[in-house]
Amino acid sequence: MNTTQAQPSSGAADGSPNRPVIIAFATQKGGMGKTTLSVLVASTLHYRKGINVAILDVDGAQLSVYNQRLREAKQLQNDEEASVRLQAQIASGIQPFVIKAGNPDQVPALLAELPGDVQLVLLDMPGNIDVEGYETAIKTVDYLIVPMETSEYSVTTGIGYINAIREIDLLPVHKLRVIWNKYKPSRDAEIADMLEERFKTMGLACLQSRVPQRDSYQDSTNRSTLFPMPANYLRNSGLKDLFTEIEVLTSLTPTTSDVIE
Repeated sequence: MNTTQAQPSSGAADGSPNRPVIIAFATQKGGMGKTTLSVLVASTLHYRKGINVAILDVDGAQLSVYNQRLREAKQLQNDEEASVRLQAQIASGIQPFVIKAGNPDQVPALLAELPGDVQLVLLDMPGNIDVEGYETAIKTVDYLIVPMETSEYSVTTGIGYINAIREIDLLPVHKLRVIWNKYKPSRDAEIADMLEERFKTMGLACLQSRVPQRDSYQDSTNRSTLFPMPANYLRNSGLKDLFTEIEVLTSLTPTTSDVIE
């Protein structure tokens, strides 16, 4: 099921021309949706857009994505309809996206183990910058996307995280992005606009997409690692702009026409 856990290794990514684009949704504040965003982006781009995606789950304390895939695979044993659906999906040429698990210091080795046709890698990072190997993992990233809400505490924590990344010279500012998550236009639009102007003075860019506040993103049907978000839900999810923006940001194009409509 394309799910593996890393063993200790000294391997490293080879930096070849076929190196995938690497994105991390990351912050030090819990509950900001970094794992949910990683799964939703991976699922949609892989199953609906024809872009070959992998997730490296290196949040060693939880391994939320890795364990979710294991649970979903186990549930198939008692869900004939889902099992038949997955087999039909595979028969049509659409394999489940790869998930590998390990610790942050193993990211170079995990990248080296990925199939050569992987175009986009999403890192699910720990929520603590002091975890061993955090710097090793972040230095591989092409774009670090920091989810924030417009509350004072969330913004303060998010900017503190960004400043910490910049102060120890882990990433240049052009690789950093902010994304507004759990966003309610009537409540957040004015303050988000104001904060974005302030961020510009720091050289910090925001994604144009603003992810609505929806409890339904957590629903297992909508956040599966084996299947795409249902089409009827996707149409009204408020997420289509985000998926398109990630495609544009990464300049990725599909490698297959085998997609799920």
